[in-house]
Amino acid sequence: MSETIYEILEGVRRTKAAYVCGRETIAAQVNGVGAVIAVPIRNLRSPKDVIETSGVRGLAWERILRATRADVVLPPIEITPGNRGIPIADVSVVENELDAIRRFFNDATE
Repeated sequence: MSETIYEILEGVRRTKAAYVCGRETIAAQVNGVGAVIAVPIRNLRSPKDVIETSGVRGLAWERILRATRADVVLPPIEITPGNRGIPIADVSVVENELDAIRRFFNDATE
């Protein structure tokens, strides 16, 4: 018996944060309606392969990661049956190159 694979429609950051924090499941709604279910993170596919951690997107990532680490209950992600995308384990969390260079030089001058 095979498990259902889902595509993430909304909530890639929440899912990656849960994965980074060692969670095995995440609360989700199929197509944004109905009951909230616990879905194995290994069964989720992301439409994007990178989460940027600079600028406004970086603030969102940090907020979600902190909340997940503190066991704050976040809204469920939205999913749909399907297998397009990449596994959450393969989604990279990267900093914008220019921001990384600025931070490097700021750290070096302190």
